[in-house]
Amino acid sequence: MMSKVVLLIDDNPIDLMINEKTLERYDSEVEIYKANGGEHALEMLRSGACKPNCVLLDIKMPVMNGFDFLDALIASGMEINFNIHMLSSSIDPSDLQQAEQSPIVNSYIEKPLSSAKLERIEL
Repeated sequence: MMSKVVLLIDDNPIDLMINEKTLERYDSEVEIYKANGGEHALEMLRSGACKPNCVLLDIKMPVMNGFDFLDALIASGMEINFNIHMLSSSIDPSDLQQAEQSPIVNSYIEKPLSSAKLERIEL
């Protein structure tokens, strides 16, 4: 069986920890990488330090928000051979609309992450 590798991208260390624990409870086989913000995540992907099947991406982050990360990822020319799920506590309808319009976003998940929400996506 192919291993499942998930990259969590969030600027909040508490959210990263909660999402990591939720993923571990959902699937003990999953390999989890954590990036503190979009720039850190891009560096991990560029360097090959992380080859995810799935990315859980926060929207509201300083310096580089989730949508800026998506733009930078597309502009980088890297092959995007993983699922990207926006994970946000944002209730702004324009965030949901922007996520739905992105050609590389698979879904929009409201925080908090849960096993029930993980069942609806492909890790």
